[in-house]
Amino acid sequence: MAKWPVLSLVSLCLFAASAQAAEEPNFAGKTISIYASGGGYALYARVLAAHIGKRLPGTPSVIIRELPGAGTLMSANYIAEAARKDGTEIGAVGGSIATVQLYKVPNVRFDPRRLIWLASLASEVGVVAVTAKSGVSSIQDAFSRKVLVGGGGPTSGNIVFPSILNGLLGTRFEIVRGYKSSEDIALAMERGEVEGVASWNWSSIKASRLNWVKSGQIKILLQLALTGHPDLEGIRLVTDLAKTDEQRSAIQLVFSSQDIARPYIAPPGTPAKIVDLWRRAFQETMADPAFTADLTKMNLDSTGAMSGPQVDALIEKLYATSPTVLSEVNGWMEQK
Repeated sequence: MAKWPVLSLVSLCLFAASAQAAEEPNFAGKTISIYASGGGYALYARVLAAHIGKRLPGTPSVIIRELPGAGTLMSANYIAEAARKDGTEIGAVGGSIATVQLYKVPNVRFDPRRLIWLASLASEVGVVAVTAKSGVSSIQDAFSRKVLVGGGGPTSGNIVFPSILNGLLGTRFEIVRGYKSSEDIALAMERGEVEGVASWNWSSIKASRLNWVKSGQIKILLQLALTGHPDLEGIRLVTDLAKTDEQRSAIQLVFSSQDIARPYIAPPGTPAKIVDLWRRAFQETMADPAFTADLTKMNLDSTGAMSGPQVDALIEKLYATSPTVLSEVNGWMEQK
């Protein structure tokens, strides 16, 4: 009789341990889908897919599903509205997704502050680039003549940034909209449909069109970021063009999204345990020398990576922007 309480206690402990294990998320036998719009987003996602599965419980396979259109807005809308909340579907989106509510972008079906920000693989420096045959030789030419540039969807940097530069500083970029990816815009530049692009991520150029830079087929006119890239020494920063405090404040707001240029999101309502697993997997992957080596092989940058909580903190700071500055920026956006 004396042994029964001991056995009961052991059984209870085993049951509790079993129940806890059952509650822990496990992706064994499952496939993780990363939704990306193509271009540089898909390039980064492919490298990530080769590494992050082994950091998740159950070692799931990871695949890329391309969802082009409207910049990365289609991917963000899908993740926010329709993605499974069990951790098997995440999105690779642009940093501009974080600010869509600030700029009153149309067709947005989510609040960025309710998305689950898992990490950002890198910060980014966008550039204004033109073809040699365009005849444009410096950024000053964009103040004195129209420059025909390719653009994607409403949240794309190649729409947002030239619109802001036109309204804020007086450039004369004329945007041809509707291209599905930076690769499509590159082909349009090659065909002569447009003269350039007023926001092309330097990492994407390095990965797919560095030969154009080296051969002189394209010319880099301006860096679109708050901090310049070491590869682009001698090329002016967008901050150099500001002449007033008002302009500097607006530039600070608009180009802060470049600090979270390669973020990954999960849908609102994803259980905290799954979020924690994903965030930890990202941190371990980003710290893995093999992962950064594979990015380097693809000419992709890994500088300026941020954890999920760091992304959350930056977004909170952006949404605390002065209403006056925000109103002015939205006014320029409406003129685009």
